[in-house]
Amino acid sequence: MLIQFSARNYKSFKDTLTLDLFTKKQEAVSAIYTEADSNIYSSAVFYGANGSGKSNILKAFAMMRRLVLNEDKIIQSTDVLPVNQFRLSSESEDDTTSFDICFVHNGKKYKYGFEYDSTCVYSEYLYIYESVRRTIVFEYDVDENNGKIKAPQFKDLQNLKHLKNSLFLVEADRNDNSEAKNVLQWFNSCRFIEYSSRMPLNPTYWNNLSKPGIKELFQTFITSADFGIKDIFQEVKPVSDVYNKLPNLPADAIVEEVTVKTLHPKYDENNNPVSDVPFNLFDDESLGTQKYFHVIGPVIDALQRGSALFLDELDASLHPILTRKIVELFNNKDANKKGAQIIFTSQDTNLLDQSLFDKEQIWFVEKDKYGCSHLTGLAEYKDVRKEHKIERNYIMGKYGAIPYLGDFNF
Repeated sequence: MLIQFSARNYKSFKDTLTLDLFTKKQEAVSAIYTEADSNIYSSAVFYGANGSGKSNILKAFAMMRRLVLNEDKIIQSTDVLPVNQFRLSSESEDDTTSFDICFVHNGKKYKYGFEYDSTCVYSEYLYIYESVRRTIVFEYDVDENNGKIKAPQFKDLQNLKHLKNSLFLVEADRNDNSEAKNVLQWFNSCRFIEYSSRMPLNPTYWNNLSKPGIKELFQTFITSADFGIKDIFQEVKPVSDVYNKLPNLPADAIVEEVTVKTLHPKYDENNNPVSDVPFNLFDDESLGTQKYFHVIGPVIDALQRGSALFLDELDASLHPILTRKIVELFNNKDANKKGAQIIFTSQDTNLLDQSLFDKEQIWFVEKDKYGCSHLTGLAEYKDVRKEHKIERNYIMGKYGAIPYLGDFNF
């Protein structure tokens, strides 16, 4: 489970942003899970005006995950690391970017981070916390100890060579270090979902539909959402004309066109069901239905595996009641038995409800006149009491993070 995440000099965040899901509470309106002596919230939400930078918090995590999993396949010293510094300041546009994260996985509490630019990883560290005692898995800083790896408890790591433009964590994993593998495993379990108006359904979740119990669970989510849909299935057809468009295609290759179909009941003049009618999901169904199908696969996957799900614009095209229901699944220990987390951005102020979230779970993002985004937790405001109407106070501007509009005169 994610405990804390920080990033500096990434996109609209020039200064350090910190999301903290740790709490001293034992019980709350939201589910709290105790892992490795840490009490952790199962959900968090970000609010802010359009263009304030709230999506960039999720993208910062996605960038860290991309680097950790080496998705850019950095294998040569001339390979360039992906960066996206704050570009509205001469001070930061050529400065380094840093990420830091604390999480629990397999009963252990980890703290991992690094500082880098497009050509070099300047520092990197991985620690394990057992109670209050910190164990160094490895530390690395180009300006200290002649740039050598410090790993007092893991001597086999100290003599490993690695490229200056790659993470040592990746090399430690290649050397079969169990702690590095745990870190990579946790990052690989996390998902970042970014919403667009026409989103392909991830085939990973469709392949899971063939597993026992998954199809039934998926159907339960669909029928409970009141879309009038009985079932969903894939229609697979071979496509012959693709052979001429794809170079170097093996002679025995089979190219298929996959269409996602929904099934609706058809009724006679007496409203008796007589047959079923297939609809094309992307041609015939509403954007809200498409969005729900896009989201529900990762939601089911996260709840079943106990992983962290980062969702940008969860509420886009969804009814507020449906959005709230998804959040409630993660906030309910009966539904969320494995400690899954949902961390998302929203414009749906109906969710600003202290019967759904503690104040420590609600965050606001605001951009200053210099273009810098700043993250502030509701808990940082004084005198926020349980009886306060957070939605009303937010709309009235008490917490900032709303658009300040001029006169729309024509």
